[in-house]
Amino acid sequence: MTKDKKRHIKIYRIANEERYEEVMEMTTEAWNAKLEEKNKVKTGKIIDKKRRKKEQGKVIHGKTPEERFQEINGMTIEEWHEEQFKAKMGMTTNDWYIKQVKSSSPIDYFKIQNSTITEEDVKLVKDLQELGLNDDVINVLLSYVVVVSKIGLIHPLIKEMGEYWIEKNLLTVEKAIVFVREEHKKYKESSE
Repeated sequence: MTKDKKRHIKIYRIANEERYEEVMEMTTEAWNAKLEEKNKVKTGKIIDKKRRKKEQGKVIHGKTPEERFQEINGMTIEEWHEEQFKAKMGMTTNDWYIKQVKSSSPIDYFKIQNSTITEEDVKLVKDLQELGLNDDVINVLLSYVVVVSKIGLIHPLIKEMGEYWIEKNLLTVEKAIVFVREEHKKYKESSE
């Protein structure tokens, strides 16, 4: 259905609601005001002539859903999720993740991810420990490989990454998390 056809249907409905003589005497501005009023009653939102949404009298200019969300709520979607998580769990997502990483061994992490552990997996963990990485940092490394990079558990590559983390002096959970976030940010920027 075309816009003109929809507009004619709206006009016809309004004309049936109002008296015919009154409708014939209305100006274009009056018609537009009447249509806008009907639209506001129907949707609860005002849409101006340029078809921009208005929230509580404020025009929303954002082009993407993220921009509109930030303009309406004054925070990004990620910040909003962080607030919701903190209200529900009593800690930030960062604190929760650190607690999860510190509370399990790398072997337990493998069990969670793969449900079975091979001798090669155990050897990989021992090799990473021999390099000088502690269990918490090994868990962050494994999490990074499985979740963020999505390459799977390629043992030689994980061992090489562990050596790189030693060179970068990523020996604490906090440093490892910061490094992973920076790498993920670089990856996102390069893919855009």
